[in-house]
Amino acid sequence: MKRNTLQSTTLLLSTAHFVTDAYSSFLLPLLPMLTLRLRLTPVEAGLLIPTLMFASSLMQPVYGMISDRFFKRSMAVNGPLIAAVCLSLIGTTSTLGGLLACLIAGGIGIGSFHPQGAAIVSFAADKARATTMSIFSSAGTIGVAVGPIIITTIVANFGFEKSYIAVVPGIVMWVLLVRYCPPLQSLRDSASRPLHLALRAAWSPLVVLYIAVVLRSAVHVSMQTYLPFLLTERGVSLTGIGWVLSGFIFFGGVGGFFGGSLADRWGARRVSIISLACAVPLLLIAMLSPAPMSYVLLAVGGTFLNVGVPVNVVMAQRLVPEGASTVSALMMGFAWGAGGLCAPLTGLLSSSIGFGRALTLITLLPLVAILFLSRFPKDERQFDRVELPGSEIPV
Repeated sequence: MKRNTLQSTTLLLSTAHFVTDAYSSFLLPLLPMLTLRLRLTPVEAGLLIPTLMFASSLMQPVYGMISDRFFKRSMAVNGPLIAAVCLSLIGTTSTLGGLLACLIAGGIGIGSFHPQGAAIVSFAADKARATTMSIFSSAGTIGVAVGPIIITTIVANFGFEKSYIAVVPGIVMWVLLVRYCPPLQSLRDSASRPLHLALRAAWSPLVVLYIAVVLRSAVHVSMQTYLPFLLTERGVSLTGIGWVLSGFIFFGGVGGFFGGSLADRWGARRVSIISLACAVPLLLIAMLSPAPMSYVLLAVGGTFLNVGVPVNVVMAQRLVPEGASTVSALMMGFAWGAGGLCAPLTGLLSSSIGFGRALTLITLLPLVAILFLSRFPKDERQFDRVELPGSEIPV
């Protein structure tokens, strides 16, 4: 692909990722107000975030399989519009049912964009996939961070019922995608296998990679979830907690941004293992250190922890190019959702030994992830074929 075309495709899809993921974080700052307006019980309020996560994250492999089999660009094009329309309407809902409908439909829009968007960006890059995937991934992380600012600014200035104003960026993005988004080029040739056979052929390294990604996600989500509790116990102000948490999330995005270029230079497997090996001591010392050194080490540790986020997506795509959208979904939304479901185990552990000790133990999980990654093919760029009896699937 020509350099200008690659740059424009990367910029377009990365911007769409930013916009789409910004809508995904609209619910968090509005949750207390929605609970009061709709007179929700604690149980009903507790259903909202899991509902959005299920539709947007855990269902991503389904969206990926659909896009791999039937669509070449429509899910990447229309996903941001669906997310924008539905999640911008949450301030106008007057019933729990209406709110859940907005969250489910908006989650489908978010989830359906990610697998195909990631696949289009990756294959547009051809040889520099990890680098372009890092740009795509980091744009989404920044979008998640900016989303609450966007929606709270609109609500503060125009009122809760005018939340629909936030739909404008999504519509603009949709128009640009309709006009300029390229199709996901088919990589099948006469020797390639159907999707289910390609997945079957690569199941062993895929499972190894998936478990490693889930373990890393469990650490990140547990830190995001329970750091505020630990900092509160230590007497940190609400503003201070916000800064520490934002630093951890933001620098995690920075790590993902640089991970791709490092992987293209030194190898994805090597970079994934080294980054996790660096993250463990940094996070461990951070949990045992006094402030402010603890906060600095948390940010640096979060950077190394997330270096492999876009890299692991590309590793999976190289294993199963016929199912690029499907495996992208496995390594992004589905793995993130599975890691998020592990976070309550950290809470359960915290109730027994305290938040500090629980999070200290959790920082050791990347060591287990390293053990799994050590079983992945040593250099995925030299891992040219995954074979079934009587067949070859090029990677």
